[in-house]
Amino acid sequence: MKDRKLVETNVSILSINQYGVGLMHFKDGATIDIAEQMEHLQGLIKLTDNNPTPFVITAGNYVSFTKEAKENALLLEKNSPICASAIVVNNLAYRLIADFYIKIQKPKTPYKTFSNKDKAFEWCMGFVNNRAPNLF
Repeated sequence: MKDRKLVETNVSILSINQYGVGLMHFKDGATIDIAEQMEHLQGLIKLTDNNPTPFVITAGNYVSFTKEAKENALLLEKNSPICASAIVVNNLAYRLIADFYIKIQKPKTPYKTFSNKDKAFEWCMGFVNNRAPNLF
């Protein structure tokens, strides 16, 4: 799928494809702390023009979040333009982390894990036409 727009931060590459689905890829070895989270949020807002957008989320090897960033994630959710998150997991460790996040943090927007990137994009397509107008 061809990307329409692209924004790169220190820890991620963000893009939106021609169908309006975002792709967020965390770079190999990225450690996300609160400062990185804030830069990442600004990149998302710039990329989406702050319009609700579903995202497929992938991660390279050895990506980690600090304890503070994990705790801060739910606080940032209300400011994020992400309206649905499809997490693509390529190993058991990432699946356990993603599933744990869903059970413990209870995100307010739809959040689902996938082992197949195409299925994740397909799921996100269900949120493209249902996007609410910019309420932020």
